[in-house]
Amino acid sequence: MERHYTLSETAMLLGVTTQTLRNWDKTGKIKTIRTPGNQRRVPESEIMRLSMNSEAAAITLKTTAAGASAKPVKIHNKSSLLLMCKDTAVYNITDNEIINENLLPGCMLHETMDYFQWMKTRYSTGSNASAQRMMLAAFGSDTYESAAEITRALSLSDCYWLKRQDEDILFNDITPYLKKEWDGTGVYKGGSISTLFVSGAADKRWLDSRTLLKVKSFKENESYSLCSALGLNNKAEHKMSDEGILLKNFTSADLFFESMEQSGFSGENADPRETAVAIYKEQAAALFVIDYFIENNGRHRGNYGFIRDSGTGEYLSAAPYYNFVKSWSGTAVPLPENALQNHGDFIRDLCEKALLVSSRFEHSSIINTRARELLGMV
Repeated sequence: MERHYTLSETAMLLGVTTQTLRNWDKTGKIKTIRTPGNQRRVPESEIMRLSMNSEAAAITLKTTAAGASAKPVKIHNKSSLLLMCKDTAVYNITDNEIINENLLPGCMLHETMDYFQWMKTRYSTGSNASAQRMMLAAFGSDTYESAAEITRALSLSDCYWLKRQDEDILFNDITPYLKKEWDGTGVYKGGSISTLFVSGAADKRWLDSRTLLKVKSFKENESYSLCSALGLNNKAEHKMSDEGILLKNFTSADLFFESMEQSGFSGENADPRETAVAIYKEQAAALFVIDYFIENNGRHRGNYGFIRDSGTGEYLSAAPYYNFVKSWSGTAVPLPENALQNHGDFIRDLCEKALLVSSRFEHSSIINTRARELLGMV
């Protein structure tokens, strides 16, 4: 079977940059294939074809084909600012050079966003009062740029962070996964504040590496309970407190979350929910059925997505269901067309179960009404 190489390996073998290879792919100068995760791979025969006039490249290719691992692209500027995924350099921000394509944020891999656009999607917007409070207390300002520089843009949603090429520092030295986060009640002493880099605008903060508090968000509880009553186990674990709902972190230093917005799987003019259903089928369809039952009209491409392996970049599963903050709105958002067409039996089963368990819930009449509506559509 023919071996296939990553862009980084191919760049090393041919003596070009990964960006050059991406440009060649667009113009047809090189033929690539795509993995199920939409990552480029270059067939060995293509590298041989392009390296025919380069004896050194051909010898290197034969060596790696025999079993030696290709070396990563070297970074020559020691002061370069790097985007890291754990301890793997992913992208040279200073030189606009891809270092490890497999671990790129999906939107950069799929070329729907550049680095700076992607970074802003990770930042808690101005309406997040917790983030504003913490930034002012910690930095004396609430500017995004100062937060990124001081906190290294660390998050408890993924394993990306920033470092200089010449810095002697490792992920385990600074990751919030391995230490208690500042919760706003103490004195900030440096390091990361992961709550500043959690997508979405709701007022929320990490109490520690395991628990996210969504301030004054009480009405979501019924939505999570409905998931359980319908046998849908792919949801975030939660419990209630006097301050709001507490969600258990479903990411770790080995598994990180990437929203549909950040994945780049769905273009601006496409329905991202249809993309989710096409990829994860019933697992994704169920989320949109729940949203219909509870009249959640706040589902957007930033609050559902994927779980990725932080070592390989592989897309492993749909992320657990979370964020039902705009439930019982009075408006039910129509299901994606491919959910109705391809998963009608599954949706019908969920509707019938909902009718059986609805009496347990405060909003039973709404659940009944919406379930019957869906039954009429499938």
